Amino acid sequence: MLALAACAAVAQTQAQTRTQQEGGSGQSGVLVQTSVSVMETWTDNLRLSDVNKDAALITTVSPGLRVVSNSGAVRGSLDYALNGIVYVKSDQPSRVQNSLSANGQAELISRTLFVDVRASIGQQNASAFGLQSAPTLGSRGAVDSLANPNQHETGTLSVSPSLRGRLAGVATYELRGDFARTEARGTSLGDSRSQGGSLRINQANPGVTGWWLLGSTQKVRSTSVASNRNDTVKIGVDYHPDPDWNFTLNGGRERTDFLGGSSQQGNTGGVASQWTPTPRTQLAADWQYHNYGNSHNLSFVHRLARSVWRLSDTTSTTLGNTGATGGAGTYYELYYLLFASVEPDLVKRDAVVRSYLQSQGLSPDAAVAGGFLSAGPSRLRSQQLAITLQGVRSTLSALVSRTVTSRLGDNLNQGTLASTARVEQRSYSLTASHQLTPLSGLSLSVARQESIGDLGSQSTHLTSLLASWNARLAERLSLMVGGRHSRFDSITPYTENAVYASLTQQF
Repeated sequence: MLALAACAAVAQTQAQTRTQQEGGSGQSGVLVQTSVSVMETWTDNLRLSDVNKDAALITTVSPGLRVVSNSGAVRGSLDYALNGIVYVKSDQPSRVQNSLSANGQAELISRTLFVDVRASIGQQNASAFGLQSAPTLGSRGAVDSLANPNQHETGTLSVSPSLRGRLAGVATYELRGDFARTEARGTSLGDSRSQGGSLRINQANPGVTGWWLLGSTQKVRSTSVASNRNDTVKIGVDYHPDPDWNFTLNGGRERTDFLGGSSQQGNTGGVASQWTPTPRTQLAADWQYHNYGNSHNLSFVHRLARSVWRLSDTTSTTLGNTGATGGAGTYYELYYLLFASVEPDLVKRDAVVRSYLQSQGLSPDAAVAGGFLSAGPSRLRSQQLAITLQGVRSTLSALVSRTVTSRLGDNLNQGTLASTARVEQRSYSLTASHQLTPLSGLSLSVARQESIGDLGSQSTHLTSLLASWNARLAERLSLMVGGRHSRFDSITPYTENAVYASLTQQF
């Protein structure tokens, strides 16, 4: 259903773009790029098993669409690819795989009524201790074409309308609704529906100090566990002594049922601060008290002319699927920060980053850690360190993350957290790339992912080595040739080797 919604959104965007162009608007602010990629992959272990290896040739055809709008009533970006995967010399059935990353805002009434929309479709592991596999990094992005029964296509769609205005010149208000839906193909685990809303009132024209009020409610329903609800009322004071510093103090009451049984009521409150000594440096800290467990967020970002350093440490409560939070999780996010000083315009920077990543043979959506499907409330502690160094012709990127997911209260969690109270996932990756000529380059990446549970049998380790050569054959034609070696250690270990070639034509 989410895939059909994505296709409908793509079609609507194309229609709007054609209408603007036919109307003679030369400055519509809409960029539309279409492409098609053909990838051939040979693997010696399609089914990821050392007991019965199945060598196969995989053909992947990926038409794609990218839309960016930076002006007018609708602003945002959409990046969609439809991957048709066919297996040769294997009885594995052909399949279709969707990939989507989209976000946008529509201004329905000027400065008053807005609608924010976010959507994503990707591959997610059902179990943290099931089969793990490394994707194939082609010219168009990452494709999970191996026969991994632990992976499910997971889509998320969120819609958030908001109404903004002023109250007699004394305060401003924002009334917001939040509606989200998550679906996983082939399993009900991880499917959820979320609905809620909030009302925030801020002091109009605050000076050094300013006050605000916040009331919010959220209800998450899952197909496999009882629903959970959170209601909060807060009052806060902001203190802004100079442009570099900002402090916030807040307190209030909240009611939740995260610990199971009847709902619990209690006080909530916390402090937050942010220091921005230069446009290149930011240090932020946030601590909040809750009766079901405190939360915090520490982050540090520092940009130099040719490097980005990012460190984060967060603790939060999540309802449903888990994954790494905080920090930068993909190469796209890292280089988006790196090129901030080179190209301040957000839309132009997006194009620069994607072009640069393609020239370096790096996948924009290569993730730090994938998490796993789950249902019910859990506590998530995430720590990340990301470093990117850029030379004249070479780059080096290092990502290190640690995520600990724990059951919360007496709720009957489903999935991995039903068999263990605690899951620790660690991820390490190091990628080096070198530009051989203005039109070609090499890339080498080493990655390791580890998952550990309470029991000795709940342990997996995936180590992968990827190497690729990429070249631009013409103005809109690019080629990538690469190889991969993966080793998976668990109760069912395997080794896998693959070579691949990907040809991408942009239109």
